[in-house]
Amino acid sequence: MAPNTAWVPHRQLVSVVIPAKNEAGRIGEAIYTIDAIFQAADMAVEIIVVDDASSDDTSTEARRAADVVHSPVHVLKTHTSTGKGHAIMCGFQASRGDVVAFIDADLEYPAELLPAMVELIGKDYDQCVIACREHDERPWFERHTSRLAHWLASKVLQLPVKDTQAGMKVFPGWFARDVLTKAREPGWLYDIEALMKARRHNLRIIEVPVNQRSVRPRRAGLNHMVACVPSLGKMAWAHWSHVFHRVWEDRWQLLRFGVVGSLNTVVDIAVFWMFMSIWPPFHNGFLAALESLGAWIVASICGYILHSRVSFRTPLPAFGFYVVTSLGVAVQMTLSGLSSHVLGNTGALLGKVAGIAVASMVTYTGYHILARRSHSLLGVEQPLHSRT
Repeated sequence: MAPNTAWVPHRQLVSVVIPAKNEAGRIGEAIYTIDAIFQAADMAVEIIVVDDASSDDTSTEARRAADVVHSPVHVLKTHTSTGKGHAIMCGFQASRGDVVAFIDADLEYPAELLPAMVELIGKDYDQCVIACREHDERPWFERHTSRLAHWLASKVLQLPVKDTQAGMKVFPGWFARDVLTKAREPGWLYDIEALMKARRHNLRIIEVPVNQRSVRPRRAGLNHMVACVPSLGKMAWAHWSHVFHRVWEDRWQLLRFGVVGSLNTVVDIAVFWMFMSIWPPFHNGFLAALESLGAWIVASICGYILHSRVSFRTPLPAFGFYVVTSLGVAVQMTLSGLSSHVLGNTGALLGKVAGIAVASMVTYTGYHILARRSHSLLGVEQPLHSRT
């Protein structure tokens, strides 16, 4: 009888990295729990414990638990304590999984959701899944200061997530090993850098609501948050430099924007001059500002249609468009009003032209960001890497 040579499909392997520092009392339970969860889900898993130079018996307890569980357990130990982010990078480097996750050793986050988060990654490996704290049992002050920090980081860095720091995240294996092992932030800001890199590589970020238990006092106090400000500033500078670099590179799009903007400017100025002709010759700043607003209302309708269809070739979100455009309007109204107050009609017109020039730089950047998000939602952008 011929041997059975039927093709056996590859069974997906999941790597779970547990960064641990002085967790001798908790690491064993964490290993038992994760092993049991994936055994029940019938998923192949390897557990990687990275001991961040602990001063207790974290590594010993991890190896003791490894002898009991069914899944393979790898225990690594760093010589110096560099931070949680560095420990995660070491674990990612040692991983072999098609999907790679990390979770805090104290299991304050529901590890039982890990298999479902892995399933959300899908077979294309072009998205990541992160925990998002909807319910939080920590003390009031700790809870609200954390939320404020997450909100500020998300807004400054344009991260489309509610919670940047939740200690349970799942990534495609190629992304964890090829990209996230080269991060610059070895400490608490590693999570933010990981999400920034995910956006840079056009990975879709899926948030899963979780309830965080409070099993011990907070480790990162306000002093830690303040110490992170310089690094966060560098990340913000790098992010916005990249945004403006991308804007400058897309010259054809910039040219289309200029043509449409010029046509829109003609409409804007023509309507503005018509309004000026209706009222008496002398203009005060308030009247010139109202005339500028009226001209913009007419021109913005034309602008929305033309910028969506011609400049960026994708439907721009109407609300976002008018928010960005309103910033330009504020500039135009201010300059028109101030110039008119000093120089009358001539000054109003000069101020209007100057306002258009300044507002154009603001609006192009805003529209460009809206267009990229619209492309992403429509599925136009593809990941720069894909697993084969």
